[in-house]
Amino acid sequence: MTFVLILLPVCLIFLLVVQLSYGTRPNITGGVIIFGIGIPEYASQAEELKSLRASFHRSNTFFIIIGALAILPLFALSRYFSLVYMYWWIWMGIVLWAGYRLFSKYHRAAARIKRAHEWSIGERHVVRADTTLIFLKKKMSISPIWFIAPFLIALAVMFYAWRSSSEFGIVMGAQATGMTLLFFLLSLAFRRMRTKVYSDDSTINEGLNRAQRRYWSMLFLAIAMLDAVFAAAATLSGLDTLAHFGAVWHTLIAIQAVAPLAVAWYTDRKMNEWSRRLVEAGGQPFYTDDDEYWINGITYHNPNDRSMLVPKRAGLGLTLNMAMRGSKVLIGVIFTLVFMFIAGLGIFLVREDWMVPRLMVGTDGIVHVQSPSYGYSFSLDQIRELRLENELPEGMRTNGVATDTYARGHFRLKGWGNTRAYIFKHSPPYIVIRLAEEYIVYNDRNANDTRQTFEEIRGKLPITH
Repeated sequence: MTFVLILLPVCLIFLLVVQLSYGTRPNITGGVIIFGIGIPEYASQAEELKSLRASFHRSNTFFIIIGALAILPLFALSRYFSLVYMYWWIWMGIVLWAGYRLFSKYHRAAARIKRAHEWSIGERHVVRADTTLIFLKKKMSISPIWFIAPFLIALAVMFYAWRSSSEFGIVMGAQATGMTLLFFLLSLAFRRMRTKVYSDDSTINEGLNRAQRRYWSMLFLAIAMLDAVFAAAATLSGLDTLAHFGAVWHTLIAIQAVAPLAVAWYTDRKMNEWSRRLVEAGGQPFYTDDDEYWINGITYHNPNDRSMLVPKRAGLGLTLNMAMRGSKVLIGVIFTLVFMFIAGLGIFLVREDWMVPRLMVGTDGIVHVQSPSYGYSFSLDQIRELRLENELPEGMRTNGVATDTYARGHFRLKGWGNTRAYIFKHSPPYIVIRLAEEYIVYNDRNANDTRQTFEEIRGKLPITH
């Protein structure tokens, strides 16, 4: 239930952000974007468009209400984390698909209105080039050579973790290496992005392009370096064993999520400032109508543009040019990895939810704890202490799964240290087994079954505990 209560506001925020962003009216050079269609400034207040936007707001409000109500079945599934997980992803998929279909309906309507009135922001099929920018293009962003630093740090973390047999360090180093490689490739694609000509003034063109390229290329390197340094610090300090590791980890994730938005916002503000100066200086801006390259107003597809990354037409940040083979490969790789992660975690959770751990003592004196993902075995003569407890000390999960119903895997409990847990929460008593370097905590769903298992272990001990 606790996880569901945390997940509900996340779902609501996601639903509101996605759906409300569809109704925004971002400004572009020479006009505004309404439902993904470029409308000249003088026509943006036309009655037909006002009526269309009012209709969308009504439909969108109804959609948000229905989407919010569709989250409520999570409460009925809260006992099984695997069902919550699967329902959540199904809900996300339906919301994204249905929301996109709703937006597409109004996008097509706006396009029909524009064609009927023969509105146009500017020329079509026009590609302008500023020779000054061509020579300065690669100098506007920082060199990809700088990515050697985070890459070497990540490799050093993996080597150190391998030498010290730290599973956590190996995972952290591999993750940092992957992040560095990803942002290195993004940096290369960004350097190839075509410069945009805004006016006949090369100084203004250079300023606008330099602002965009400099800030984004620095962001790519900064995130890669931040991830590598955090991996090194966490591995060398043993941060994963400390109680505040979770807070530090979530802080890093938050920084990585917020930083691109902050840079996108700053870059957009900078470019708007330059555009305003262009108008104030009496310069002549170039207007280009490129609706045909934005499929349904969202996806950029321009085979005449060799850039893999381009600024979003509406909103902040960058998007891919889906006419490029590299973009299609990247999207394919991302979707494959995401699907593998979702499916893999789903299978893991189903196994944990529906396959209950069992503790058995073999005739050879070996205790086997059968668990889908965290099975373990030890001999009876390794047991230093055996007892029943009605309460367990507080602690944190280091490698395992913990829901409102059960906890399984590796934990660090206060006063005990490393602990392998196979327990149903709120179902005492708990069998506590102390070994030389760790504790084993186990119970059955039924208290009588737990006591029976305890007596079985105690009866087979070679010495009295």
